[in-house]
Amino acid sequence: MTDNGITLIDAWELPEDRIDESIARWKERVGLIHTAPGFRDARLHRRLLPESRLGLVNVAHWDSVEARDEALANPGFTTSAATATSYATVRGGWYDVAAEFHAARSGSGEGPGVTFVNAFELPAERIDEFLPHWLGRAELTSKAPGFRDNRLHRAVDLDTRFQLVDIAHWDSPDAWRTADDDARFQQGLSDSPGFVTADPAVFRTVVEF
Repeated sequence: MTDNGITLIDAWELPEDRIDESIARWKERVGLIHTAPGFRDARLHRRLLPESRLGLVNVAHWDSVEARDEALANPGFTTSAATATSYATVRGGWYDVAAEFHAARSGSGEGPGVTFVNAFELPAERIDEFLPHWLGRAELTSKAPGFRDNRLHRAVDLDTRFQLVDIAHWDSPDAWRTADDDARFQQGLSDSPGFVTADPAVFRTVVEF
């Protein structure tokens, strides 16, 4: 059995004029723990459009929840100046990968590209009911030009704000926009269940470890 570890996703709501400050704080914090045992990688994504609800999304991979807890307990980290801020609301959680798609074309994925993130709020007990809707749309977009890969993350804890987080990578904003404007995809959106609230946005990676 392959050890895929566990994914930490933090979604930040914050004013546009405080994003640069928050990026610096994130870089300092992760810089203190990225060499800790159990850390795999971390990427901070910044929204392309200021009207998007989520301004920053952190995606980090660890061997386990316990490995990160041990890293955060290090005195060098807890005494750092990179403390939490009052102007940002951060919704975080631990996730496992529930489904994924990859581009079938060889050579796909050159260049930095963009990241599409869609955070879903829905009752945990209705996730299995929603999954076929997501899978149908994801399979459709996975065949579009410029698509690279897509992973749907499912929260480990039932009280996590965003029970599902969809993270997809595209060659460019235009490639994603063309797929998003496809009439077949829009029809799929109109068929989405009413118990789901989505927060979609396109991001660029600004820092990674």
